[in-house]
Amino acid sequence: MKIRSRLKHGASGLLARFISRNNDYQGFWTLGVLYSIARAAPWRVELNLISGDAYPTNKITTTVAAEQLAVLRTALFKQNVAWHSLKRATVTVQFNARVQVGCTGTRGEPFVCIVELESVAGQRATVSFVGRCTAWAPGLFSGRAGHLYPQL
Repeated sequence: MKIRSRLKHGASGLLARFISRNNDYQGFWTLGVLYSIARAAPWRVELNLISGDAYPTNKITTTVAAEQLAVLRTALFKQNVAWHSLKRATVTVQFNARVQVGCTGTRGEPFVCIVELESVAGQRATVSFVGRCTAWAPGLFSGRAGHLYPQL
């Protein structure tokens, strides 16, 4: 399989796991928690998985970036792609996006999540997802068993 196909497979897996309702931060849906900290313009969260940097920079985004870095490393290892062959690996979530969202049955504002991977040789893989998300707020959602509120 070509490297671009492997990168696309890894990016697709990371995206699917990232937007999943099973992806949580301290018991609550990660996207909802991220939206709660990006509630002002530009309504965006960016995770650089190579350096571990995040925008906006805080405990939540750096923790989420570290978790996604581990997921990506595992996915690329399974695809036989060496970590040092990546030049760029980013996850960008644009909340309050001006996009059409199909009938998903979910409430909230539209968001766009984009995962981009680029090798040092210049091959790129970009995958995206459009959905809806509501910002986390205390008492609005129940978390997983044993979690009261995330430590923000």
